[in-house]
Amino acid sequence: MSLFGETLKNSIKKSNFKNQYFKYKLLRTVFAKISDICTNIKLKKKVSYLLGLILEFKPEMRNIGEKRMETELYYKLFDAQSTIKSEGQAKAVLDDKYLTLNLEFGDPLFYSYTDFLGVSEGDYQINLFLPLKEKLHLSRLGYQYEDFLREFFRLRNELLLKYLLMEDKLIQGSFKAQYTCFDSLGQLQHKGSCELRIYETAVVVLPQKNEPIRIPYCYIKQVTKGDWKLIIIDDFGEKYEFTQMGENFDPFTKRLAEANSALTRRSQETVKEIVPEADPATVQKLAALLKDGKGAKKQQIESLSPQFWKRIVEKIKDAGLEKEYKFLDSVASHENVYFGTKMGLMGTLTGSYMWLLIPLYNVKAGKLGNAVAFEAFNIKKESEEETEEETITEEDENNQQDEDEKETSASGKATYFFRLINEQDYVKTSKDELDKVLAKFAENFNRGMIDINFRREPIFLTEDMLNKPKYTAYRYAIAKMPQVKLLRKHFIGRVTHSNFDQWKSSVTNLLNFNSNSQDNTEKLTRK
Repeated sequence: MSLFGETLKNSIKKSNFKNQYFKYKLLRTVFAKISDICTNIKLKKKVSYLLGLILEFKPEMRNIGEKRMETELYYKLFDAQSTIKSEGQAKAVLDDKYLTLNLEFGDPLFYSYTDFLGVSEGDYQINLFLPLKEKLHLSRLGYQYEDFLREFFRLRNELLLKYLLMEDKLIQGSFKAQYTCFDSLGQLQHKGSCELRIYETAVVVLPQKNEPIRIPYCYIKQVTKGDWKLIIIDDFGEKYEFTQMGENFDPFTKRLAEANSALTRRSQETVKEIVPEADPATVQKLAALLKDGKGAKKQQIESLSPQFWKRIVEKIKDAGLEKEYKFLDSVASHENVYFGTKMGLMGTLTGSYMWLLIPLYNVKAGKLGNAVAFEAFNIKKESEEETEEETITEEDENNQQDEDEKETSASGKATYFFRLINEQDYVKTSKDELDKVLAKFAENFNRGMIDINFRREPIFLTEDMLNKPKYTAYRYAIAKMPQVKLLRKHFIGRVTHSNFDQWKSSVTNLLNFNSNSQDNTEKLTRK
């Protein structure tokens, strides 16, 4: 094996590399594929050794990832009024994070992939849509047009996976396919070549000429396969068709089924832990209803298992939130309370947690109405609990001036409040109509929170904080996710848990603020 490696190394050294990147990429791809199909651990190690030789034979290749592709093109930069601000010949450079246009004359134009809010292409021309309604138009790429477009989307999509908060534990990727996406009305949205990746909680589509699509397993309603075609339909009526997968069709469908089943089993285990005496049929129904973050009404849950809801209340007591729950429950629309469970962002390290969405528009609520409270608590004991949520420090949030905003992993839990509708409309809206408004809000809330994996920071961070470099991903996710943007619009404020009297006083102040506010986008920054 070592003799073969030395021979390979020497032959590579003698090669005349005119396009080092693509030959390097080809070699890496070949060896990565070999490694993927190897089942023998020792053989995998030897393949990795040969790959190391490839990286060694040319020192400059170790940093080749810094510059992915270069091509000549013609650009036009338009302002919001579609007036050309500048234009001319340029050399476009693509790397892991940025598109740079090195102009023939003048300073370079430098863009992060997240600066582009949209992309359209056709007739060998590319339009990149920028903030402030500006547009970057690229043309005259010649025979490199398709290669440039594919590489642009590939690099941008890898970054967007992180910025759109789509990444979790990867099970398997690199499944090539053709995809077609239809909306809930059956209208074609887009289609083309793609890569499919199977993650722990979702399958992700990485199109060659479009942005990533995440399909959470908890929203998959139906999967059918036949004639080498796989069809996925979700709870919202959206349909995805995957074809031309070749020999990867069966491995992909198998991995997808395994990942989906594993998530279902995890939901069933959580249900069984809460109510051990439940029969298998009830466990299966409850787990399907509450799969990986999905919420269900109290009425739906009690119709399947009254005992299950009683155990939820016991869990609330165990979490030390009994008084808080009783206070909110006293002014809640009881039949419309939503409940769900979710595995924490750190998996088994944090375990599962429960969440409640409590609508406050009971007649008893009075001025404390027109709001929805969101509360979450870990199923683990307090001493075992760790979280990567709620990590905003006092210094970060308000320049060391707001003591109520200081949070730690032990004391950083909070109750979040959202405005249901405009206060002016609330006072003249019937309860039946409010029930319908709540149902739509709950759907948007659930979908938005699943999109961001129940992170709370994208909801409560102020606009000023979102402009900090450390929150760039959140800022982009909010811009691209309508449900998350809607939640920020409805968000009033949050109240941290220190002691019950403090919490109740702060909640009362927040809800009074909400009922007196004439600005329906106003937030309460101090609790």
